[in-house]
Amino acid sequence: MMEFFIKCNPPKTTAQATTRVFKNKYTGKMFIGKSEKGRGVREELMALLRPYTPEKPIDKPIRMVVEWGYPYLKSVRKRDIGKILPCTSRPDCDNLAKFFLDCLTRLGFWTDDSLVYDLRFRKFYTQDAGIGVKIEENEEN
Repeated sequence: MMEFFIKCNPPKTTAQATTRVFKNKYTGKMFIGKSEKGRGVREELMALLRPYTPEKPIDKPIRMVVEWGYPYLKSVRKRDIGKILPCTSRPDCDNLAKFFLDCLTRLGFWTDDSLVYDLRFRKFYTQDAGIGVKIEENEEN
């Protein structure tokens, strides 16, 4: 089992959000590509995760819990400070989860992200902003 918490302001950019339609300035032709912003966010997230990379990649089925805690908005009432408030704004949980799992795969946490058979991903507003991760290998087999 592996468990860690990264104190940070989690990114709101995902891999899907970084895909853009660009125009070639010489020919005027349109093409689909990745923006620099997205690449920078991915590299920053991978730098935060790198210290937790296991020595050898996991090759068994995995259960995983990811908690994506954003700092409170300025509009949060004082009586709600200290509570965990659901975050229902964009980006969607599924896009954040895919982006996050892709970063973990690139860092070598596991041989393939298809090994994750049970994933719980929560995003919310909290006093302690950051990313909490719990990874358990399935020992039944």
